[in-house]
Amino acid sequence: SMQVNALSTSHPLPPSLCPLRLITSTQDSEFKAASQVLTRWRRANSFLEELKQGNMERECVEERCNKEEAREIFEDKEKTEEFWAKYYDGDACESQPCVHDGHCKDTSSGYTCFCQPGYQGLNCEIDVPQLCETGNGGCHHFCKVDQGNIQCSCADGYFLGSDYKSCTSNRKSPNLPDLFFGCTSDYNTTNLNMTNETIHTEMAHRTRIVNGVNCPLGECPWQVEVALLLNEDHTGFCGGTILNEYIILTAAHCMNQSRFIYVNFCLFIHNVEAIVTHSKYKPETYHNDIALIKLATPIKFTKFILPACIPDEPCLVFQVLMRQDNGMVSGFGRLGEGRQPSRYLQRIMVPFVDRKTCMESTQLRISARMFCAGYDEVPQDACQGDSGGPHVTGYSGTYFITGIVSWGEGCARKGKYGIYTQVSKFIPWILKTICNNNLICHFMLFHNFCVTINFN
Repeated sequence: SMQVNALSTSHPLPPSLCPLRLITSTQDSEFKAASQVLTRWRRANSFLEELKQGNMERECVEERCNKEEAREIFEDKEKTEEFWAKYYDGDACESQPCVHDGHCKDTSSGYTCFCQPGYQGLNCEIDVPQLCETGNGGCHHFCKVDQGNIQCSCADGYFLGSDYKSCTSNRKSPNLPDLFFGCTSDYNTTNLNMTNETIHTEMAHRTRIVNGVNCPLGECPWQVEVALLLNEDHTGFCGGTILNEYIILTAAHCMNQSRFIYVNFCLFIHNVEAIVTHSKYKPETYHNDIALIKLATPIKFTKFILPACIPDEPCLVFQVLMRQDNGMVSGFGRLGEGRQPSRYLQRIMVPFVDRKTCMESTQLRISARMFCAGYDEVPQDACQGDSGGPHVTGYSGTYFITGIVSWGEGCARKGKYGIYTQVSKFIPWILKTICNNNLICHFMLFHNFCVTINFN
């Protein structure tokens, strides 16, 4: 040190010069001594250090630094945080904890996984769609995933049970008026053998159930006789499905078969106040074959007359309902090709047909808004007169509207299936059409789109 001090006394240093340049001209022993002194001073932040940008190796590698020193080095908040997270407790992302292609970001308290769409959880380990795809998540009606947890909800007319999974009809609650019944039947069906029931549709419009059975009172409550469309001669020509006390769901192709349309309801004829067919209905292909009818007077519900539930959760439709063994079709149509219409409401159970098999069975176009149901060889199907009627699917004791009888090639022909309008593809249209056209805004059924009741 004395050598250094002497050097400094006899040769004053200009402020712009670095001491190391002078030291290199001394003997090796003098260099080592001076170097030791400078090393000890390195943390002193001399004015020369203050004039130059921070150096990470000098500040945080050779000696331990704090976060403030790291911030001075990087002069960037994001870079400082990224460096400090690894410097403080190591790189928590080194073990690659995020799965399913999740992106890992190290933090001072651990790590954070940024998951790909469809995945949740600390390590992106939760496959969100799978939660509801497996047994509908245990939900009786609707299932959705929120922050990795299953949340069950119920169709209108039902309330969620204390187990947060089951759904109970509001009609069992003494605090609700009789108007707000649930949309399923309490009728006991356990003793019924439905294995031989069927239904079919036809390209010349479906009008009748072939080889079906009479539907017992209360087991087709969403249709009964209320959903039989009558022409000006009061002759039935199409079916329909009750959605609420004013609205009937039916097929668009039924709307051009008569100048005047009435709806029969247990020997009481309802006048029709309004009809809305889908604006993109194509009569030549039956594409968008769907229409809504508003009655001038309301239907009075009983335990035998109830609406079908609307499945407004896609997961319920595609992962649960469309994967059931079969659905139920009902109507007053012909009992077979060339035969007379039925005097009684009949029903059949028809299995869903996969899309590939369906499309291979015909040369006619099957759009993405249609589906097939029926048998390859069993002579059960819908027929002329059943058009516009319901295809419903049961799950956990509740029946949801899944299709509208639309068309088919003949009735119950071998290798041919009934073609149905896929109602789930039209749920937004149904709800918005009803409210936008001021048909009826029922706060129980259409609460997602309408907030008021309008009976005028």
